[in-house]
This record gives sequence, structure tokens and C-alpha cells, in this order.
Amino acid sequence: MKQIHTVLLTALLALSSHAFGMGLQMYSLQEDFDRDTPGTLDRLKSQGFTDLETSVFTKLAAAELRALLDARGMTCSSHHVRPETLEKNMDQVIADAKALGAIQVVCPILPHKKPLDRVQVLKAAANFNRYGAALKSAGLRFAYHNHGGDFQPTDSPAAPGETFYDVLIAATEPGVVSFQLDVFWVAWGGGKAADVIEKHGQRICSLHLKDLAKDTKPDLTDPKSARSFMVRLAAGRVDIPAVIAAAKAKGISHFIIEDESPAAATQLPDSLKAVKPQVEGTKPSQSRANTP
Repeated sequence: MKQIHTVLLTALLALSSHAFGMGLQMYSLQEDFDRDTPGTLDRLKSQGFTDLETSVFTKLAAAELRALLDARGMTCSSHHVRPETLEKNMDQVIADAKALGAIQVVCPILPHKKPLDRVQVLKAAANFNRYGAALKSAGLRFAYHNHGGDFQPTDSPAAPGETFYDVLIAATEPGVVSFQLDVFWVAWGGGKAADVIEKHGQRICSLHLKDLAKDTKPDLTDPKSARSFMVRLAAGRVDIPAVIAAAKAKGISHFIIEDESPAAATQLPDSLKAVKPQVEGTKPSQSRANTP
């Protein structure tokens, strides 16, 4: 019976993802939202964005944001929450997610002290399993959002090529913990998003789409420097068409654009135009050859 419930819930959440349009992570325009949320929503709607994902810095109460979205025919499919909030105030997390109309709660932080190691990843996995079980019982999906360090090798002699992301996926329970794959941070960490999707696609529920400037040499010791190298989608080194095609082949239908660069406000409309036809199935994918 438990397995049947898991399958049904997974199927329901997958179908629910189709109900949302192209998403935008609110952190992309955090200062704009802080200054003028109604005006920022109006601008985004006029550009073609119809769905939002909260950030851990979103200041509006869930009910207030939902009212503003409803008034514009917009939605909020995904809710980002800090791990300490999940640990200490799960009831409020659930209430906020439901008030927003979200189908998933995402933790964008893997708590650890540098350097990242297997012990810390396994501790996070145990916590994620608890959070996922609590959210699942409330009819919500739980997911973890990666960053670049997750794709560093564990250097385990017993598992050549293994990354910390691999360890985390293996240590979390399918049907309880899902993954939101940020394709920029995969590239920043030295990986290829399409390969990660091919390997772990059954566990990935949504994608963060953003692109890394060509000829960039990522500095894993300084993640904040990454903001200067975020470019509009399909203009950088990430093969965005191949990533979208790989995701759709695995049944992933939930796509969220994020842009943390200083030029986000001007880049976002062009990024949406670059990917929306393929995401919505009106344009065939054309993978770029020889893309790193």
C-alpha cells in the first residue's frame, strides 16, 4: 500500500508540474521585489513569465504574495526554504507552501563546513529524508537544489569518479527526496548537466536554467564570483537545448529560469525567448556540437 501511495503521489506531482508555465526564481530580481513587488510582477507578466519560485530572501507573507499572484493570473509552483527553517518550523513551511499553492518545497543549501566530505553529506541526507517524509505526508514534494561543490569528486578508491552529488542521491530515499538540478552550478563544478540528467533523471523533479559565460575558469573557493559569469540562456557554454531535451526525455517538465548577474533584468526576457519554444514543444531541440 505504501508503494502504491508513493507512485500515485509522484505521478500527481509530475502532472501538476505541467500546469505551470515557465518559472522564474524570485532571487533573480530580489532588489526589485523588495522595492516594488506589484510593479515587478506586472513587468514579468508582460514579458511572458507566469510562474514564480520564492527565494529564501522573499519577504512577503505567503498569503500576501498569493493574493498578488492571483490578481494577475500568475502562480507560485515552488517554495525555497532554508534548512534551519525546515528543521525548526516544519508546520509553518507546510502552511506557507499550501498558502502559495506550491507543489514543492526546495532546500537550496547543504549544511556543511569546508571542506565538504562524505560524513557531512550523509548527515544532510538523513535530515533530507526526515524533511521529505514530513512534506510528503502533507501532500508536498521535497527537493534539494545543488551548487558547484556537490560535483567535486569524493576521491574514494572504491568508487572512481564518484561525486558528492552521487553520494547524496544514493543516501536519500526515492519518492521522499527529489532534486532540483541547477545546470549552471553543474558546469561551475566541472560537470555536464545533460550527463547528470541521464544518470539521475528519475530523481530530478525540476531544473534551474541559467548559463555560464564561455571561456570561464570557475573558482570553487569563491562561489559569489559566479554571478559575474552568468549570461543569457543559450549564449554561454552550457548546451541549454541539449539539457532541455535530456530533461524532457526523462519526463521532467518543470523548468525555472534564474539569473543572479547584475544584468538579470535585461537578460531575463531574452533568456525566456531562447528556451520557451523548446520547453513548450513548439521548437525542436538543436544541441550544439562540441560544447564543453
